[in-house]
Amino acid sequence: GGLHMLHIYTIGSSTSCRRAVKWLKEKKVPFQEHPIDTTSNLSVKTREKLSTDTVKQFLAASENGCDELLAPRSLAMQELSKVMDITRLSLTEMIDVIADHPKMLRWPIAFDDHRQILQVGFNDDEFGTFIPRKLRKMELNNILARLNG
Repeated sequence: GGLHMLHIYTIGSSTSCRRAVKWLKEKKVPFQEHPIDTTSNLSVKTREKLSTDTVKQFLAASENGCDELLAPRSLAMQELSKVMDITRLSLTEMIDVIADHPKMLRWPIAFDDHRQILQVGFNDDEFGTFIPRKLRKMELNNILARLNG
């Protein structure tokens, strides 16, 4: 097929994001990182704003919609729940709120646009799905060689 790319969306304050990026580099998985701006002033020019289109992509690819993406214990969620009932929002409203408050999500968010696979948070077992099949096979053979050695 065409050029198939893994996109990883990260926020600066998250150790899971740093670990995920390091893991992908170590496994030589080609990916594009999108550092998301979590302040509202976009002072850091290298960061991009979380767009409503991206949020829609996340929701479309996630298995159980918002539940998988939201971080209920995050400060952002706690602050928001004081001023609004998140459970009563329409989907469109929810998408706008998420785009404006990226910290209410669990990070990193990795999205394989080709296979429409979404991984929320970092877990090396789950991230294994992003390793190209050729490399996965090599890795499996290495493990088996060690076990039999």
